Order: sequence, then C-alpha cells, then structure tokens
Amino acid sequence: MRMRHFVPGLAVGVAAAALIAGTVGAGSAASSEASPGKQQLVGAPKHGQERVPAVGRRWAAAWTTGDTRDLARLYTRDAVYTDRALNLVFRGSKGVEEWETGSRQLIENLKFEATGGFRGGDGVVVEGVFSGHIVGAPRPFAVPLVTVLRLRGDLIQSSNDYYNRGEILSESGLPADWAPPGS
Repeated sequence: MRMRHFVPGLAVGVAAAALIAGTVGAGSAASSEASPGKQQLVGAPKHGQERVPAVGRRWAAAWTTGDTRDLARLYTRDAVYTDRALNLVFRGSKGVEEWETGSRQLIENLKFEATGGFRGGDGVVVEGVFSGHIVGAPRPFAVPLVTVLRLRGDLIQSSNDYYNRGEILSESGLPADWAPPGS
C-alpha cells in the first residue's frame, strides 16, 4: 500500500504568492474581511476546515452533493471554470454544470475535502484532497488539489483547479498516456 503524505500549507503558500501578487498589483482591492488597502489571511491560526473561507467550504460541499446545480449556483452567469491539469475551459454556469456532469460520469465517488485556505481581496484559495475512482481503473485515487477562486460579490467569477494528472493516473493504476474512452 502506498503512503501518501500531504503537506498542509505548502500548496497554499505557493498559490498565496500568486494570489497576493495579483491582488496587490491590482491596487487596494479589499473585501469585507480585510481593511482597505491591506491583504489579510483569513483564519491563518486555525486548523482544518475552519481555515477555509465560507465560499470555499460551499464550493467543496457542492462537489460532494452530486447535484450539478449546487456547484453552478455558486458561479456568475459569465463565469470561467478552468481545469489547468487537463487544459479545459468551461464558460458560464451551464458550462460549470457540464464540467461537473462529465467529471461525475468519468469518476465514481468523486469528492473534494477542503483542508485549508484563505481569502485576500476578491480572491480565495482552497486547498484540499481530490478523490474518486476512475471508471474501469484498478484502484481509486486521492491527490492534493488547490483551487483559486476569483469573486464578483458573493459569486465565483472564475476558478482555476491545480493538481497533478499524472499522479491521479499512477494512483489509479492507469498508464501515463491513458485517455478516457471515446476521447
């Protein structure tokens, strides 16, 4: 049995640098959780899910419900959902629904467990564990995933998922060049 060691905070730290660079460079964008002109890490001293901003917890929970409308309701009508590992882009709340539907057809028991995160300005970073069982694969997988959300008001305007596709295939017992049937 392979032992998987997750390093909480490491992926968040990398994403934090990118997020903060983007929000600081954009000026003094502030959220209701930060004072004007300052970036604030929300919940940094806490542990576990309490560290994840509310929208990040809702996002993770929506992936777990199985009702594709739950996830789509969190997004603006003109949202952009990007899966960086697969280089796929989905547009609008209907596109988000399409992405989740396709994901659930390919991956049984799909789950996302949020383990950490923070908010700065209009950006939220969610760190967690993405797991499931690719249909027809010999084994299930569980890999780290980081998602960067950009908000417009209380809704998600864009999201970018970052994870290692090769790691998913390896853990699943599939070859590195595997592609879903019919693709």
